[in-house]
Amino acid sequence: MELELDCIKKQFKNKIAVDRVSFRMRPGIYGLLGANGAGKTTLMRMMAGILRPDEGRIHLDGIDVSEEAYRDKLGYLPQEFGYYPNFKTEDFMMYLASLKGLTKTRARAVTRELLELVGLSDVSEKKIKTFSGGMKQRLGIAQAMLNNPRLLILDEPTAGLDPKERVKFRNMISRLGRDRIILLSTHIVSDVEYIADQILIMKDGRILHAGTLKEILSEIEGRVWECVVPREELTRLAEEFAVINVREEKDGIFLRLAGDRKPYPAAWPVEAALEDLYLFYFRQEGEMYV
Repeated sequence: MELELDCIKKQFKNKIAVDRVSFRMRPGIYGLLGANGAGKTTLMRMMAGILRPDEGRIHLDGIDVSEEAYRDKLGYLPQEFGYYPNFKTEDFMMYLASLKGLTKTRARAVTRELLELVGLSDVSEKKIKTFSGGMKQRLGIAQAMLNNPRLLILDEPTAGLDPKERVKFRNMISRLGRDRIILLSTHIVSDVEYIADQILIMKDGRILHAGTLKEILSEIEGRVWECVVPREELTRLAEEFAVINVREEKDGIFLRLAGDRKPYPAAWPVEAALEDLYLFYFRQEGEMYV
């Protein structure tokens, strides 16, 4: 099984949202990492067949994204997951299953199996409006899995979840990624770092880097530093480097920074993490300490 994107481009008026993106995916979990406005949602909406590319082609095992056979293999959880608040959980799943063409007997069996998988079997008779954010997101995963998709696209699935819910969500996605292609878009670095087999770094509509965590981090090797500086140095360093961490200490300000050169005479190099890479590339996006 292989998903291929070949020179995909999408433009809205004067803004190019996705700029000639090409890559291939095989079974596993892919993390699409980028700041807000990087083009992640536009790219995923094209992969889900909701938006048509201005240029390029998307196909799964030779099947074009515009074909019904492609949609039969697709599961999609959008950033804003729509649901009927007064529906009971199982009734909602059964309704969507009917829209996807499952027989009533098959829909009932799959619904119960998926609600068990996402940890919602004990609330199958409760109305969705009573759910927490994490429970709604798990229901979103369940509905996306109704047709046993070979391609599962998840747009910002952990946004708004508390740390415990995010851990449960990541564990669930890890189990699902064994025999299908999963694309997970997020700006929450740890979600990608813990579960993705491959990481895609997207900025200004382009894929800057793609690879395993180790391969991605090699891009910033030797560029991450820690130091303790006088308080008056903080503003200058924040203007010249990506500031990852700031901590008040008795003898000054502790800093962790990313940059192309040594930031301070007494600074020492440290091992890079994915968050360091993220802030190094997106320091202009308002995602860092200033």
